[in-house]
Amino acid sequence: MLRKIPKHVTIVLNETETIFLLELPSSVVPRETDEGETAEMDNRLYEYLTKGKGRNRKLATIGVQTRPILMKTRSTEPVQYKFKDNSTFASNWEMYDTYNESCVDLTEKNVDFEETNDHKLIEDVSLDELRKSKETKELEKLSVNKNYFDAVLVIERLLANNCYNNEQKKFKGLVDEGQEIRFDYKLDLLWTFANEDTKNKCVTGISFNSFTEDIVAVGYGKYYFIDRRKTGVVMVWNIKNPKQPEREYYFKHPVTSLSFSNKDPNYLAVGFYNGDLLIIDISKRDFEMVGEDSSTSFKPAWNLLWLEQNEKEFLLVCFGDGRICKYFVTQAKLECVQIMRTDKVEGKLKGLSALRLFEGNQISSSRYAGALCLSMYKPDPSFYLVGTDEGVIHKCAASYCTQHMDMFKAHEGSIHTIKFSPFVEKVFATCGDDFQECLWIEGISEPLIVSRYCMEPVLDIDWSPSHSTIMASLRGMNIFLWDLQRKIYLPQSQTKSPTNAVNTVCKFSACGKCLVVGDIDGNVHTFAVSGLPFPAFFQENLFFNSIKNILQTNTDLSRKLEKLAN
Repeated sequence: MLRKIPKHVTIVLNETETIFLLELPSSVVPRETDEGETAEMDNRLYEYLTKGKGRNRKLATIGVQTRPILMKTRSTEPVQYKFKDNSTFASNWEMYDTYNESCVDLTEKNVDFEETNDHKLIEDVSLDELRKSKETKELEKLSVNKNYFDAVLVIERLLANNCYNNEQKKFKGLVDEGQEIRFDYKLDLLWTFANEDTKNKCVTGISFNSFTEDIVAVGYGKYYFIDRRKTGVVMVWNIKNPKQPEREYYFKHPVTSLSFSNKDPNYLAVGFYNGDLLIIDISKRDFEMVGEDSSTSFKPAWNLLWLEQNEKEFLLVCFGDGRICKYFVTQAKLECVQIMRTDKVEGKLKGLSALRLFEGNQISSSRYAGALCLSMYKPDPSFYLVGTDEGVIHKCAASYCTQHMDMFKAHEGSIHTIKFSPFVEKVFATCGDDFQECLWIEGISEPLIVSRYCMEPVLDIDWSPSHSTIMASLRGMNIFLWDLQRKIYLPQSQTKSPTNAVNTVCKFSACGKCLVVGDIDGNVHTFAVSGLPFPAFFQENLFFNSIKNILQTNTDLSRKLEKLAN
């Protein structure tokens, strides 16, 4: 039997019984008994010490367990003020002139500058400007007033709270599901982030803010390669106002990826289809760029990853031409250092047993495979994994440039996502264009689980942050919830997109109560996840026990897993 010492031990603290250290109950005894005579002698002694001649005895100061009140006399002296006598004379003429001057000052402050220019011909003012009404001019003034926009922002949040109060409570996990619990794994639609500017723009990236999960950044680009004239949009949404974004940024090129900084939550890194990269400060209402790099490549920046080294945060980016680059933010500029390039693989690799393609005498136009996704290696943050369009995963180190530590075949097509488990360090999941989802563990060269539920590519997957055995995946228009504890040949839940569009990106909220899903039409649906089982106390043990039950028919793989677990 597979047993492992748990890393986390839960301790439950309860109130203990009351313990009496000292108890002096009152008692009454008969006078004619021995106890009565002793009590009588004690009473006489007490009266002698308190009322009789014994009260004039000498006393000694001893410590007692009483709460003293410290009294201290403090004397203060006020500051000495200096006085002097002075006199003045005010005539009627002086009072009259002073009054007229004050009236002139008030008039000049209250007079509108634009109204004074209505009757004057100035070269800088156009005729249309002079014809504007007073109300139009006041609205134009408000449009540039920062305090006005802050007040409107608060009012919009209050109005949205009236319509989405219950939904917002579900997002934060403040609504109880009730005493009747059904393990039905449901997805209930709360709201959809969308407006006219996001219509027909594919959602290419979703990133929750590292400081608060109320703020969500969404990148919009293109899904089909033939859409050459698509532009890019980045919108920062807030759950307090699901109808209107709080920040909007428009670009000439489609957005391919974006990610919030962990150290500076107001920094948002954005990658584009033409290879450009920039960092935006979303704390400012106007567009303010922290750093930009537009001279690296013409291949898309498919994925971004913030990492920290020597207490300094840097940006790791993978491009379509196989380059892996480090970016450092220095003086409103991005310094680029290329640390890796993913070569095309020749020969047989370990990993997934796939059919070998016949290449004939064809000569490839490039020696490098496109890097499509990145993931930090959870057991050691100095390493990272790169997924390519060949279906190969490269294990690389940030300190060893131009060299990979290991590689293996994970899919027969392009790899879209690599996600490590939030509970088990060495376990990660992958998905790709070969209609498969694979579960891997470091140290075993073959996948633990391979899921081929339907003939549709898996565009994204994500682990639940509250349950170690629950995952979400996207296949076409459907959203699937899987639970390894129950079964793997059928999903526990299958939900179709409310807009009947192909889903592209999914991400769980930090608490695991909600799932955010984006599609190719520019909609970002927010679902409440309900009907889940209670979280286990030992999540890692539950995961390994579930995998062991799945691998009962595969004795060799089960034996390898047991060695790693021990």
